[in-house]
Amino acid sequence: MKSRDGTLDLIRGMSALLVMLGHLRGFIFLDFGQLKSADLLAKAFYFATGLGHQAVMVFFVLSGYFVGGSVISSLKKGRFSWIAYTRARLTRLWMVLLPALILTLAVDSLGNAWNPLAYAGGLSARFMSGPTLLDPAVYDSLTFIGNLIFVQTIWVPVYGSNSPLWSLANEFWYYVMFPVLAVALFQQESKRWFVSVIQLLSCGLIAWWLPYNLVLSGLIWLMGAGVWWLLWMTETRDQMSDPNRGGRPILSRIVRFIRGLGWRLIGGLLFLATLAASKSNHWLGSDYAVGITFALWLISLPGSSHGNGILKRFATGLSEISYTLYVVHFPLLFFAAAVLLRGRQFSADCEGYLWFSGLAVAILAISSGMWWLFERNTDRVRKLLWSGWT
Repeated sequence: MKSRDGTLDLIRGMSALLVMLGHLRGFIFLDFGQLKSADLLAKAFYFATGLGHQAVMVFFVLSGYFVGGSVISSLKKGRFSWIAYTRARLTRLWMVLLPALILTLAVDSLGNAWNPLAYAGGLSARFMSGPTLLDPAVYDSLTFIGNLIFVQTIWVPVYGSNSPLWSLANEFWYYVMFPVLAVALFQQESKRWFVSVIQLLSCGLIAWWLPYNLVLSGLIWLMGAGVWWLLWMTETRDQMSDPNRGGRPILSRIVRFIRGLGWRLIGGLLFLATLAASKSNHWLGSDYAVGITFALWLISLPGSSHGNGILKRFATGLSEISYTLYVVHFPLLFFAAAVLLRGRQFSADCEGYLWFSGLAVAILAISSGMWWLFERNTDRVRKLLWSGWT
Protein backbone atom coordinates (compact mmCIF):
# COMPACT_ATOMS: atom_id res chain seq x y z
CA MET A 1 0.00 0.00 0.00
CA LYS A 2 1.56 3.27 -1.11
CA SER A 3 -0.97 5.22 0.95
CA ARG A 4 -1.63 4.04 4.49
CA ASP A 5 -4.92 4.58 6.29
CA GLY A 6 -4.13 5.40 9.90
CA THR A 7 -7.55 4.39 11.24
CA LEU A 8 -7.53 0.94 9.64
CA ASP A 9 -3.89 0.47 10.64
CA LEU A 10 -4.80 1.25 14.24
CA ILE A 11 -7.74 -1.17 14.26
CA ARG A 12 -5.69 -3.97 12.73
CA GLY A 13 -2.80 -3.43 15.11
CA MET A 14 -5.03 -3.14 18.16
CA SER A 15 -6.87 -6.31 17.17
CA ALA A 16 -3.62 -8.30 17.18
CA LEU A 17 -2.65 -6.67 20.46
CA LEU A 18 -5.99 -7.60 22.04
CA VAL A 19 -5.56 -11.23 21.00
CA MET A 20 -2.13 -11.34 22.62
CA LEU A 21 -3.24 -9.52 25.78
CA GLY A 22 -6.26 -11.79 26.09
CA HIS A 23 -4.10 -14.90 26.06
CA LEU A 24 -1.62 -13.27 28.44
CA ARG A 25 -4.35 -12.39 30.92
CA GLY A 26 -5.69 -15.95 30.74
CA PHE A 27 -2.27 -17.30 31.70
CA ILE A 28 -1.31 -14.74 34.35
CA PHE A 29 -4.57 -13.96 36.17
CA LEU A 30 -7.26 -16.00 37.82
CA ASP A 31 -10.58 -16.24 36.01
CA PHE A 32 -12.87 -13.31 36.83
CA GLY A 33 -15.29 -15.58 38.66
CA GLN A 34 -12.51 -16.70 40.98
CA LEU A 35 -11.69 -13.20 42.21
CA LYS A 36 -12.77 -12.50 45.76
CA SER A 37 -13.48 -8.90 44.85
CA ALA A 38 -13.09 -6.73 41.77
CA ASP A 39 -12.99 -2.93 41.62
CA LEU A 40 -13.89 -0.87 38.56
CA LEU A 41 -10.33 -1.00 37.23
CA ALA A 42 -10.25 -4.80 37.42
CA LYS A 43 -13.63 -5.07 35.67
CA ALA A 44 -12.49 -2.78 32.85
CA PHE A 45 -9.21 -4.69 32.58
CA TYR A 46 -10.92 -8.08 32.35
CA PHE A 47 -13.42 -6.76 29.79
CA ALA A 48 -10.76 -5.19 27.55
CA THR A 49 -8.53 -8.27 27.69
CA GLY A 50 -11.47 -10.58 27.04
CA LEU A 51 -12.06 -9.47 23.45
CA GLY A 52 -9.48 -11.63 21.70
CA HIS A 53 -11.97 -13.81 19.84
CA GLN A 54 -13.99 -10.77 18.76
CA ALA A 55 -10.74 -9.21 17.51
CA VAL A 56 -10.28 -12.22 15.21
CA MET A 57 -13.71 -11.47 13.71
CA VAL A 58 -12.50 -7.92 13.06
CA PHE A 59 -9.43 -9.43 11.39
CA PHE A 60 -11.70 -11.48 9.10
CA VAL A 61 -13.68 -8.41 8.03
CA LEU A 62 -10.51 -6.38 7.39
CA SER A 63 -9.00 -9.28 5.45
CA GLY A 64 -12.09 -9.45 3.26
CA TYR A 65 -11.89 -5.70 2.74
CA PHE A 66 -8.22 -5.63 1.73
CA VAL A 67 -7.74 -8.99 -0.01
CA GLY A 68 -11.24 -9.35 -1.41
CA GLY A 69 -11.18 -5.73 -2.50
CA SER A 70 -7.89 -6.19 -4.33
CA VAL A 71 -9.36 -9.16 -6.20
CA ILE A 72 -12.46 -7.22 -7.25
CA SER A 73 -10.35 -4.23 -8.28
CA SER A 74 -8.05 -6.40 -10.41
CA LEU A 75 -11.00 -8.12 -12.06
CA LYS A 76 -12.77 -4.86 -12.86
CA LYS A 77 -9.57 -3.51 -14.42
CA GLY A 78 -8.97 -6.74 -16.35
CA ARG A 79 -5.61 -7.27 -14.61
CA PHE A 80 -6.33 -10.26 -12.39
CA SER A 81 -3.74 -13.03 -12.67
CA TRP A 82 -3.94 -16.31 -10.79
CA ILE A 83 -0.15 -16.61 -10.84
CA ALA A 84 0.42 -13.13 -9.41
CA TYR A 85 -2.34 -13.57 -6.85
CA THR A 86 -1.12 -17.00 -5.71
CA ARG A 87 2.51 -15.97 -5.30
CA ALA A 88 1.51 -12.79 -3.45
CA ARG A 89 -0.72 -14.65 -0.98
CA LEU A 90 1.63 -17.59 -0.40
CA THR A 91 4.70 -15.43 0.06
CA ARG A 92 2.84 -13.19 2.46
CA LEU A 93 1.63 -16.15 4.53
CA TRP A 94 4.73 -18.35 4.47
CA MET A 95 7.23 -15.56 5.12
CA VAL A 96 5.86 -15.34 8.66
CA LEU A 97 4.34 -18.76 9.22
CA LEU A 98 7.45 -20.86 8.52
CA PRO A 99 9.64 -19.00 11.07
CA ALA A 100 6.73 -19.10 13.54
CA LEU A 101 6.46 -22.88 13.25
CA ILE A 102 10.20 -23.26 13.78
CA LEU A 103 10.02 -20.91 16.77
CA THR A 104 7.13 -22.95 18.17
CA LEU A 105 9.17 -26.15 17.87
CA ALA A 106 12.21 -24.56 19.57
CA VAL A 107 10.31 -22.93 22.44
CA ASP A 108 8.05 -25.94 23.01
CA SER A 109 11.05 -28.27 23.02
CA LEU A 110 12.55 -26.28 25.89
CA GLY A 111 9.21 -26.19 27.66
CA ASN A 112 8.75 -29.93 27.27
CA ALA A 113 12.17 -30.53 28.77
CA TRP A 114 11.35 -28.50 31.89
CA ASN A 115 7.60 -29.09 32.30
CA PRO A 116 6.35 -31.88 30.03
CA LEU A 117 3.08 -32.24 31.93
CA ALA A 118 2.00 -28.75 30.86
CA TYR A 119 2.44 -29.55 27.15
CA ALA A 120 0.50 -32.77 27.65
CA GLY A 121 -2.47 -30.72 28.87
CA GLY A 122 -1.78 -30.82 32.62
CA LEU A 123 -2.54 -27.10 33.06
CA SER A 124 -5.66 -26.97 30.90
CA ALA A 125 -7.93 -26.75 33.95
CA ARG A 126 -6.35 -23.36 34.78
CA PHE A 127 -5.78 -21.89 31.34
CA MET A 128 -8.52 -20.92 28.92
CA SER A 129 -6.50 -22.09 25.90
CA GLY A 130 -3.50 -24.22 24.98
CA PRO A 131 -2.86 -27.97 25.06
CA THR A 132 -5.46 -30.10 26.86
CA LEU A 133 -5.47 -33.67 28.11
CA LEU A 134 -7.62 -34.66 25.12
CA ASP A 135 -5.61 -32.55 22.67
CA PRO A 136 -1.97 -32.40 23.81
CA ALA A 137 0.65 -30.57 21.78
CA VAL A 138 1.67 -32.52 18.64
CA TYR A 139 5.04 -32.16 16.86
CA ASP A 140 5.27 -34.79 14.14
CA SER A 141 6.33 -33.92 10.60
CA LEU A 142 2.86 -34.47 9.16
CA THR A 143 1.39 -31.89 11.55
CA PHE A 144 4.16 -29.41 10.69
CA ILE A 145 3.54 -29.81 6.95
CA GLY A 146 -0.23 -29.76 7.48
CA ASN A 147 -0.01 -26.38 9.24
CA LEU A 148 2.30 -25.13 6.51
CA ILE A 149 -0.31 -25.98 3.84
CA PHE A 150 -3.20 -24.71 5.99
CA VAL A 151 -5.11 -27.90 6.78
CA GLN A 152 -4.86 -27.48 10.55
CA THR A 153 -8.25 -28.17 12.17
CA ILE A 154 -9.19 -29.92 8.90
CA TRP A 155 -6.78 -32.87 8.66
CA VAL A 156 -4.26 -32.17 11.40
CA PRO A 157 -4.26 -30.28 14.73
CA VAL A 158 -2.53 -26.94 15.21
CA TYR A 159 1.22 -27.33 15.57
CA GLY A 160 2.57 -27.65 19.10
CA SER A 161 1.13 -25.21 21.62
CA ASN A 162 0.37 -22.56 18.98
CA SER A 163 -3.43 -22.56 19.27
CA PRO A 164 -4.11 -19.31 17.32
CA LEU A 165 -2.93 -20.97 14.10
CA TRP A 166 -6.49 -22.27 13.67
CA SER A 167 -7.54 -18.99 12.05
CA LEU A 168 -4.85 -19.18 9.33
CA ALA A 169 -6.65 -22.19 7.86
CA ASN A 170 -9.80 -20.07 7.67
CA GLU A 171 -7.95 -17.19 6.02
CA PHE A 172 -6.20 -19.37 3.47
CA TRP A 173 -9.33 -21.12 2.27
CA TYR A 174 -11.18 -17.81 2.03
CA TYR A 175 -8.28 -16.61 -0.12
CA VAL A 176 -8.87 -19.66 -2.34
CA MET A 177 -12.65 -19.64 -2.58
CA PHE A 178 -13.31 -15.93 -2.98
CA PRO A 179 -11.36 -15.33 -6.21
CA VAL A 180 -12.83 -18.54 -7.69
CA LEU A 181 -16.30 -17.17 -6.94
CA ALA A 182 -15.44 -13.63 -8.05
CA VAL A 183 -13.83 -14.76 -11.30
CA ALA A 184 -16.87 -16.92 -12.04
CA LEU A 185 -19.24 -14.00 -11.56
CA PHE A 186 -17.04 -11.66 -13.58
CA GLN A 187 -16.77 -14.12 -16.47
CA GLN A 188 -20.53 -14.53 -16.41
CA GLU A 189 -20.70 -10.88 -17.42
CA SER A 190 -18.50 -11.80 -20.38
CA LYS A 191 -20.92 -14.63 -21.30
CA ARG A 192 -18.35 -17.35 -20.60
CA TRP A 193 -21.07 -19.16 -18.72
CA PHE A 194 -19.58 -22.67 -19.07
CA VAL A 195 -16.35 -21.59 -17.34
CA SER A 196 -18.39 -19.83 -14.67
CA VAL A 197 -20.40 -22.98 -13.97
CA ILE A 198 -17.23 -25.06 -13.58
CA GLN A 199 -15.73 -22.51 -11.22
CA LEU A 200 -18.89 -22.27 -9.16
CA LEU A 201 -19.00 -26.06 -8.88
CA SER A 202 -15.34 -26.06 -7.82
CA CYS A 203 -16.08 -23.48 -5.14
CA GLY A 204 -19.02 -25.60 -3.99
CA LEU A 205 -16.87 -28.73 -3.78
CA ILE A 206 -14.26 -26.90 -1.70
CA ALA A 207 -16.98 -25.61 0.62
CA TRP A 208 -18.44 -29.12 0.93
CA TRP A 209 -15.01 -30.54 1.83
CA LEU A 210 -14.20 -27.90 4.43
CA PRO A 211 -15.60 -28.00 7.98
CA TYR A 212 -19.05 -26.48 8.32
CA ASN A 213 -18.02 -23.84 10.87
CA LEU A 214 -15.07 -22.71 8.75
CA VAL A 215 -17.31 -22.11 5.75
CA LEU A 216 -19.96 -20.27 7.76
CA SER A 217 -17.34 -17.96 9.28
CA GLY A 218 -16.46 -17.05 5.70
CA LEU A 219 -19.64 -14.97 5.65
CA ILE A 220 -17.92 -12.61 8.09
CA TRP A 221 -14.93 -12.39 5.73
CA LEU A 222 -17.30 -11.66 2.83
CA MET A 223 -18.72 -8.70 4.72
CA GLY A 224 -15.39 -6.93 4.35
CA ALA A 225 -15.29 -7.62 0.61
CA GLY A 226 -18.88 -6.36 0.44
CA VAL A 227 -17.88 -3.07 2.08
CA TRP A 228 -15.10 -2.57 -0.47
CA TRP A 229 -17.49 -3.35 -3.36
CA LEU A 230 -20.14 -0.98 -2.00
CA LEU A 231 -17.69 1.89 -1.65
CA TRP A 232 -16.24 1.21 -5.10
CA MET A 233 -19.69 1.09 -6.73
CA THR A 234 -20.73 4.33 -5.07
CA GLU A 235 -17.58 6.20 -6.07
CA THR A 236 -17.85 4.86 -9.63
CA ARG A 237 -21.45 6.00 -9.98
CA ASP A 238 -20.62 9.40 -8.51
CA GLN A 239 -17.84 9.86 -11.07
CA MET A 240 -20.11 8.78 -13.94
CA SER A 241 -23.13 10.83 -12.84
CA ASP A 242 -24.09 13.87 -14.91
CA PRO A 243 -23.82 17.02 -12.74
CA ASN A 244 -26.33 18.82 -15.00
CA ARG A 245 -29.09 16.34 -14.16
CA GLY A 246 -28.97 17.14 -10.47
CA GLY A 247 -29.50 14.79 -7.56
CA ARG A 248 -27.78 11.53 -6.73
CA PRO A 249 -28.88 7.91 -6.80
CA ILE A 250 -30.50 6.75 -3.56
CA LEU A 251 -27.70 4.24 -2.91
CA SER A 252 -25.09 6.99 -3.25
CA ARG A 253 -27.00 9.22 -0.83
CA ILE A 254 -27.23 6.43 1.74
CA VAL A 255 -23.55 5.57 1.48
CA ARG A 256 -22.61 9.25 1.62
CA PHE A 257 -24.55 9.51 4.88
CA ILE A 258 -22.99 6.44 6.49
CA ARG A 259 -19.52 7.63 5.47
CA GLY A 260 -20.00 10.82 7.45
CA LEU A 261 -19.13 11.73 11.01
CA GLY A 262 -22.62 10.98 12.31
CA TRP A 263 -22.54 7.35 11.23
CA ARG A 264 -18.94 7.07 12.36
CA LEU A 265 -20.17 7.74 15.87
CA ILE A 266 -23.39 5.69 15.60
CA GLY A 267 -21.64 2.75 13.96
CA GLY A 268 -18.92 2.81 16.57
CA LEU A 269 -21.51 2.71 19.36
CA LEU A 270 -23.34 -0.20 17.71
CA PHE A 271 -20.07 -2.09 17.41
CA LEU A 272 -19.23 -1.44 21.06
CA ALA A 273 -22.73 -2.64 22.01
CA THR A 274 -22.15 -5.99 20.30
CA LEU A 275 -18.79 -6.30 22.05
CA ALA A 276 -20.55 -5.77 25.37
CA ALA A 277 -23.25 -8.28 24.40
CA SER A 278 -20.57 -10.82 23.48
CA LYS A 279 -19.87 -11.23 27.19
CA SER A 280 -23.31 -12.90 27.49
CA ASN A 281 -25.07 -15.60 25.50
CA HIS A 282 -27.28 -13.07 23.72
CA TRP A 283 -27.42 -13.36 19.93
CA LEU A 284 -26.46 -9.68 19.66
CA GLY A 285 -23.02 -10.71 20.85
CA SER A 286 -22.53 -13.51 18.32
CA ASP A 287 -19.62 -13.59 15.90
CA TYR A 288 -21.97 -12.60 13.08
CA ALA A 289 -23.37 -9.62 15.02
CA VAL A 290 -19.82 -8.44 15.76
CA GLY A 291 -18.88 -8.90 12.10
CA ILE A 292 -21.97 -7.13 10.76
CA THR A 293 -21.70 -4.10 13.06
CA PHE A 294 -17.99 -3.73 12.41
CA ALA A 295 -18.57 -3.99 8.65
CA LEU A 296 -21.25 -1.29 8.86
CA TRP A 297 -18.89 0.89 10.88
CA LEU A 298 -16.05 0.14 8.45
CA ILE A 299 -17.95 1.91 5.66
CA SER A 300 -17.31 5.23 7.41
CA LEU A 301 -13.68 4.61 8.39
CA PRO A 302 -11.47 4.66 5.24
CA GLY A 303 -9.99 8.13 4.79
CA SER A 304 -11.14 9.31 8.21
CA SER A 305 -7.62 9.77 9.60
CA HIS A 306 -5.47 12.79 8.88
CA GLY A 307 -1.97 13.95 9.69
CA ASN A 308 1.31 12.21 10.42
CA GLY A 309 1.50 12.52 14.19
CA ILE A 310 2.70 10.13 16.85
CA LEU A 311 -0.59 8.22 16.90
CA LYS A 312 -0.41 7.49 13.18
CA ARG A 313 3.20 6.32 13.44
CA PHE A 314 2.21 4.11 16.37
CA ALA A 315 -0.74 2.73 14.40
CA THR A 316 1.44 2.02 11.37
CA GLY A 317 4.12 0.27 13.43
CA LEU A 318 1.62 -1.86 15.35
CA SER A 319 -0.18 -2.75 12.13
CA GLU A 320 3.12 -3.73 10.47
CA ILE A 321 3.92 -6.31 13.15
CA SER A 322 0.30 -7.49 13.65
CA TYR A 323 0.61 -10.72 11.63
CA THR A 324 3.93 -11.64 13.21
CA LEU A 325 2.61 -10.81 16.69
CA TYR A 326 -0.42 -12.99 16.10
CA VAL A 327 1.46 -16.13 15.06
CA VAL A 328 4.42 -16.01 17.47
CA HIS A 329 2.99 -14.78 20.76
CA PHE A 330 1.23 -17.89 22.03
CA PRO A 331 4.09 -20.41 22.38
CA LEU A 332 6.19 -17.71 24.08
CA LEU A 333 3.40 -16.92 26.55
CA PHE A 334 2.68 -20.57 27.21
CA PHE A 335 6.36 -21.17 27.93
CA ALA A 336 6.39 -18.30 30.44
CA ALA A 337 3.23 -19.56 32.14
CA ALA A 338 4.27 -23.23 32.20
CA VAL A 339 8.00 -22.95 32.90
CA LEU A 340 8.67 -19.58 34.57
CA LEU A 341 5.48 -19.45 36.64
CA ARG A 342 4.77 -23.20 36.76
CA GLY A 343 1.07 -22.50 36.34
CA ARG A 344 0.89 -19.92 39.11
CA GLN A 345 -1.82 -17.30 38.61
CA PHE A 346 -2.50 -13.97 40.33
CA SER A 347 -5.46 -12.02 41.55
CA ALA A 348 -5.95 -8.53 40.14
CA ASP A 349 -3.09 -7.21 42.28
CA CYS A 350 0.14 -5.29 41.84
CA GLU A 351 2.34 -8.36 41.39
CA GLY A 352 0.05 -9.73 38.70
CA TYR A 353 -0.02 -6.43 36.82
CA LEU A 354 3.79 -6.27 36.94
CA TRP A 355 4.10 -9.76 35.45
CA PHE A 356 1.46 -8.86 32.86
CA SER A 357 3.18 -5.63 31.83
CA GLY A 358 6.65 -7.16 31.70
CA LEU A 359 5.59 -10.12 29.59
CA ALA A 360 3.55 -7.90 27.26
CA VAL A 361 6.58 -5.68 26.60
CA ALA A 362 8.81 -8.75 26.09
CA ILE A 363 6.39 -10.31 23.58
CA LEU A 364 6.10 -7.05 21.63
CA ALA A 365 9.89 -6.75 21.53
CA ILE A 366 10.37 -10.34 20.32
CA SER A 367 7.59 -9.94 17.74
CA SER A 368 9.19 -6.73 16.47
CA GLY A 369 12.49 -8.55 16.12
CA MET A 370 10.84 -11.39 14.23
CA TRP A 371 9.10 -8.85 11.98
CA TRP A 372 12.43 -7.11 11.28
CA LEU A 373 14.08 -10.42 10.36
CA PHE A 374 11.30 -11.86 8.23
CA GLU A 375 8.02 -10.08 7.53
CA ARG A 376 9.51 -6.72 6.53
CA ASN A 377 11.46 -8.54 3.78
CA THR A 378 8.35 -10.10 2.23
CA ASP A 379 8.40 -8.02 -0.96
CA ARG A 380 12.13 -8.59 -1.43
CA VAL A 381 11.82 -12.34 -1.02
CA ARG A 382 8.77 -12.44 -3.28
CA LYS A 383 10.70 -10.75 -6.09
CA LEU A 384 13.68 -13.03 -5.53
CA LEU A 385 11.68 -16.27 -5.52
CA TRP A 386 9.27 -15.43 -8.31
CA SER A 387 11.46 -13.31 -10.58
CA GLY A 388 11.35 -15.94 -13.32
CA TRP A 389 7.52 -16.18 -13.29
CA THR A 390 5.23 -14.07 -15.39
